Amino acid sequence: MKLTRSVHLNPFLIFLIPLVDLCFLLLLLFLVSSTFLLHPGISVNLPFSNFTLGPQKNPIIVSITAGPYPLVYYRDQQIRLEDLAHRLEGDHASDRSVIIQSDRLAPQGSVVEVMNLCLEKGYSVVLATSPKQQ
Repeated sequence: MKLTRSVHLNPFLIFLIPLVDLCFLLLLLFLVSSTFLLHPGISVNLPFSNFTLGPQKNPIIVSITAGPYPLVYYRDQQIRLEDLAHRLEGDHASDRSVIIQSDRLAPQGSVVEVMNLCLEKGYSVVLATSPKQQ
């Protein structure tokens, strides 16, 4: 007695199933690995404030980190205070403002030094803060 198959498998489906499985695995890999991307920027814990100021037009961002030797960053590049004066002279425009993002624990002397330097060059100065946690 000869047995016959009632369902005939298409050989194309045999090769297609591992391909679909591979596509799902690649999709899963990209979804998981995208959460591990590093975001550029400087880690600064801003002080809290209840008051806010509207957005500034074309601001220059200067960041000051905390620590025994605070670091000054101009547009995400570490610089010395002497170099900051030269960079501010080169970027000067009539209605420019400088946003100082200083860490909560940064020495006040460093913040005032950067603020005075910006005011000497004719910039308006804004101190960045975080909204107060309720």
